[in-house]
Amino acid sequence: MQALVQRVSSAEISIDDLLHAKINCGLLAFICFELGDTVAAIDKFISKISSFCFFDDDSRILSSNLKEIEGELMIVSQFTLAAVTKKGNKASFHKAANTNDARALYNELILRLDGSSINYQSGRFGADMNISLVNNGPVTFSFNF
Repeated sequence: MQALVQRVSSAEISIDDLLHAKINCGLLAFICFELGDTVAAIDKFISKISSFCFFDDDSRILSSNLKEIEGELMIVSQFTLAAVTKKGNKASFHKAANTNDARALYNELILRLDGSSINYQSGRFGADMNISLVNNGPVTFSFNF
């Protein structure tokens, strides 16, 4: 499982020109499930996303986490994070989980977030989404679970 996480002042998802989800200060996480991923990766992601220091304290040091600032999380499925781009001019997606497995893991992620204390919004798996965000910093981290 890969996650590209950006600290945002705000983020919105529109699907079919309708607002689907919106957050204020927090994190936008693009999620990609790869071959062999299990629910253990989801648990590691939730633990990391809630405790990792993405946010500045008064001295502008990254020392605060999502819970401490009472921030929000937006989850977006993005299989293109699994792209292999080393050869040629066209991406290969052979490392990405197949659609059915990725959808099941994404749904499990949402269920586990429902059971957590994280205030979150999510995109729709497989949908064509327009995402607007204000990257605060910029601060962006890449995680592999």
